[in-house]
Amino acid sequence: MEEKTIAIVEDDINQRQHYAEALRNCGYQVTEYAERQSAIEAIQQALPDLAILDIMLGEDVGAGFEICRFLKEKDSQFPIIFLTSRGDELDKIYGLQLGAWDYQTKPVSLEFLITRIKSLFQIKNNTSSNNESSHIKKVGDISLDEISMSVQWKDQPLNLTPTEFDILHAILQTPEGVSIEDLVNATRQGVVEDNTINTHILHIRKKFKKVDNEFTCIKTRYGFGYGWVC
Repeated sequence: MEEKTIAIVEDDINQRQHYAEALRNCGYQVTEYAERQSAIEAIQQALPDLAILDIMLGEDVGAGFEICRFLKEKDSQFPIIFLTSRGDELDKIYGLQLGAWDYQTKPVSLEFLITRIKSLFQIKNNTSSNNESSHIKKVGDISLDEISMSVQWKDQPLNLTPTEFDILHAILQTPEGVSIEDLVNATRQGVVEDNTINTHILHIRKKFKKVDNEFTCIKTRYGFGYGWVC
């Protein structure tokens, strides 16, 4: 299997080297950056397979968000993990709104971080299969391609993250509604808080409304989960 490249952007040299060494020991190729500009300049030359971003880099309080935005402009499906001491709910929501695959608050064990990274690459590998047969699921005005993880609503493409795709796919699979627990399992991300699922649903709804302001098909099943009603 081709060696995966991971960019770590972290201003704390001890933490950065700690993460980098552990990932190299797992067979990943790792590049390290301490501030925004050097990271962006390097990424312009060669896009890695994954970026792990701290948000605050020295006095640059929103640097990680800006790097995330830059990466998403280059590749809307580019995978990003925020790894930061900023645990405020608004920061988490904003990070996910920017399209990050995951948002983790320090401290995080190396074992947990590595498991998350392996999960992400496994998902990407599964969707990059050379199987050329059609894997299109259509439900009314929506169509999902399970290979490319792409979604169209009324022939308009939606830019969903892999996690958002998995959640939407799970909702469409069960017309009577899907529990929060089942949606957590659908993300294939291990330990996930209920509020994180709710935040993902919020982002999915907003992305539908960008192409269709009248969209109301994802319904809340209070005390249970969510359902698709159109």
